[in-house]
Amino acid sequence: MTTQIRLLKDFMWWMLFVGFLGYCGRASAQVLPEYSAFPKNSIGLQLGTQGVGLQGSSAFGRVFNARIGFNTVPDITVQYNGRDLGLNRTSVYGIVDWQPLYGNADWLSRKWYVSAGISYYFNNTLYREGIGTVPNYYIYMSKLRPYIGTGLGNMPLSHSIGLRTDFGFFIPISSPTSTYDDRAEKVSSGLRGLLPGMNAGLTLYYRF
Repeated sequence: MTTQIRLLKDFMWWMLFVGFLGYCGRASAQVLPEYSAFPKNSIGLQLGTQGVGLQGSSAFGRVFNARIGFNTVPDITVQYNGRDLGLNRTSVYGIVDWQPLYGNADWLSRKWYVSAGISYYFNNTLYREGIGTVPNYYIYMSKLRPYIGTGLGNMPLSHSIGLRTDFGFFIPISSPTSTYDDRAEKVSSGLRGLLPGMNAGLTLYYRF
């Protein structure tokens, strides 16, 4: 928990610095038309399947947008089938968005984008309470993960507040390992293998 708090503080200072640079360059930056899916610059709060975190963005080249972010699920434990199930996850990521239908006037063309990027998980651990002869065990999941996804952006809620949605996957590039037997196989096969990397989230942001 202490490490996560320190990382979050460092990230927040870094985000403030990026925001300051964006503000300084605002006067000379190109103003994008209203049918763009991206605000020129933004900083916001993200909530979704990857946890809660901060996200900053900056649009460039009319049809592109760059994002950096920080997410965490700080040591939560829930009851699943009468036993403890814990998750400890903290990550940083960088994503580039592309708006393929830029220039069209319909609502979907003005909001829809596709994304690609990469993330690194400082922690990505699943804890499971044992039962019977099975001891308590941990599953360690892939830390470096490329990302593919899609979303809807630049949905204004007020003059300076907007909403962005995302859906995609942080794809594992290595198999999970377990401290007991072959339990890692349960989170790497079929649909179960996709769920830990699923990114479904909302970002409420301030644009500037």
